[in-house]
Order: sequence, then C-alpha cells, then structure tokens
Amino acid sequence: MELVLVRHATSTRSRVGVWGRLYDAPLVDGFEEQLAETRAALESLEKSKVYSSPLLRCLESAAFIFPQKTVRIVEEFRAYHSGFFEEKTEAFIREHNPEYMSLSYRDRFLRPYFDEESMEAQASRVERGILRVLGEGAPISVIVAHYSTINIIAHIGSLNWETDTYADGTYDVAEGAFIRKTVDPVVVLAGIRDRIGRKKSGPPARERRGGNA
Repeated sequence: MELVLVRHATSTRSRVGVWGRLYDAPLVDGFEEQLAETRAALESLEKSKVYSSPLLRCLESAAFIFPQKTVRIVEEFRAYHSGFFEEKTEAFIREHNPEYMSLSYRDRFLRPYFDEESMEAQASRVERGILRVLGEGAPISVIVAHYSTINIIAHIGSLNWETDTYADGTYDVAEGAFIRKTVDPVVVLAGIRDRIGRKKSGPPARERRGGNA
C-alpha cells in the first residue's frame, strides 16, 4: 500500500496572528499557485482514496488537488492542541512568555510546559486515524494534513515505535508539498494494535508495585 502525505497550503492563521494550531483559518489568496505542482503530480492517481484533517486549510487543499474525488474527513488527523497558548496571539507570547519562543519542537512536546498536547498524546490520536485509513484497504491512500500529523504518520509507516524520536521533526514537509511512502498495512496495523494493547495493560507488575518486591 502507498501513503501519499500532503501538507496543506499556507493559511491565514499566522497573518491573523493567532498562535493556536486548531484556529480554523482558510488558505491565503493565491494558494492555487502554491498547490499547482502537487496537483499536477497527484490528480491522476487511480484507485486512491483521499483523507483529510477536519480543518479548513486541509479541506480546501484537498478539494483543489482532487476536485473529482470524495474527501473523507478523519478527525484524528487534526493539528495539535497548543494548550494555554491555543487562543493567544504570537505577540502575546513574545511579550509574556518570550522563553517559550526559543524552545525547540522537541522541547515543547516531550516536556510540555503549558499543557500542550504531548508527543505521546499526538501519536496515540493519529494512530486511531491510521487504523481507519489502512483498514479501508485502498491501494493508494492520500492524506492531507498538518506538519505534525504527517511527521507522525511517516514514522509509523517506517515502523518506528519510539515516540520520543517523532519530536526530532525528521519529516519536515513544506507547505503545499508531499511525500510518498510504501507501507505494509498488515505490519503497521499489528504494530499499532500492539501499542494500544500495551498501554491498556499498563506498566509491568514490578513497576506497578513501585520497585522490587
């Protein structure tokens, strides 16, 4: 199975100045030019299903690239929650929490200081979406989403289950661009289900008892 991971085009979020990644801003004027190359490369894909984050910037990108396709919304592929800063402006953060601006992507999500959605929580959410996509069994699945979501899906598709490494930002896809990955859906699904099962069962008995018996 092939996964085609498309990052949405530039939205008006940063121009408005809202920091929160769930702020549902539309694409900027002229986004068609930004997506033209991706559309030309992907619009002829046959036997493909198209999935999108529920946020407007992804839905508009998907509709432009695939005007003849049905776009299936996957809620779990939304952007991450920015915690305390979700409804703040960048100007507010620079004034009141300037140290936050110097934190790396890794620092923000492996050790959240302001109730941001942790990398582990993001991965668990995205995994639920992957279960749906791979379960539908299309030979080619196109996913239009956000940087963080694409980064996590690409790691999981590569059978990397070390969630802390997702915060290194290995798959840094530019806005409007895409990457393609061939995956074994049986192995990926088994890996996700194994992770879910281990989380449900909790830590080993020795750890739950608080050390040596």
